[in-house]
Amino acid sequence: MKTLITIIFVIGLLTQSLLGWGRTGHRIVGKVAETYLTKNAKTQIKKLMGHHDLSRMSNWADEIKSDPGWQHANDWHWCTIPDGEDYEMGKHKGLAAEKVKEFINTLKNRKASKEDKQVALKFLVHLVGDLHQPLHVGNGNDRGGNDIKVKWFGDPTNLHSLWDTKLIDYQQLSYSEYVDYLLLNEDRGKIRQWQGDSLLTYVHESRDLRGQCYKFSKENLKWEYFYTNKRLLEQRLLQGGIRLSGELNRIFK
Repeated sequence: MKTLITIIFVIGLLTQSLLGWGRTGHRIVGKVAETYLTKNAKTQIKKLMGHHDLSRMSNWADEIKSDPGWQHANDWHWCTIPDGEDYEMGKHKGLAAEKVKEFINTLKNRKASKEDKQVALKFLVHLVGDLHQPLHVGNGNDRGGNDIKVKWFGDPTNLHSLWDTKLIDYQQLSYSEYVDYLLLNEDRGKIRQWQGDSLLTYVHESRDLRGQCYKFSKENLKWEYFYTNKRLLEQRLLQGGIRLSGELNRIFK
């Protein structure tokens, strides 16, 4: 019995290390996206899913990792672009960018089954968020920061987990409160621009921005690290939601 419990615990830790934004982060991205869906997109999503609450479906792709039947999808949540390179399909590990393209095509395909479209939508909502977390476009050397051990106010963690959850949770806001905060200074010009951006635009942005995540001199990260990275964190959450709305509005036009 003890052996079984240990195995389950280890599997849980390994699965956690592969997550994108934490549950709150993905809900934030989903809620922002829903705010900017067209009426037609909302209608078609509701017809497909029974509702158009993107925050509700945003964590499904992580939740199914506990299902052995979905273990093949573990490398769908990230991609790798070494420093100095551009994204090239099939060249490096991680299939997130390829899967985003695939799921968009599935949702546009009139011959695709309803079940396949439901899966495609839930994954798309999740993966667009993942690709805006800078460390989900890894450099190929440290598993997206999972191998970089740090402390957060004295508690042991790693750099990837810090960006997935701890920086967001530190502000002690619910996902809906966080979205209200992000949208206080709404800029319609930027929103229109971001909605029109391509997949490669935000994938390459994460490649370029991830360097900031590594800028610290002490192992025990505190206020200074949060203050330095707060703006980047919030921008990526907001951009993830806005760009997701753009993708969905084009699909369900």
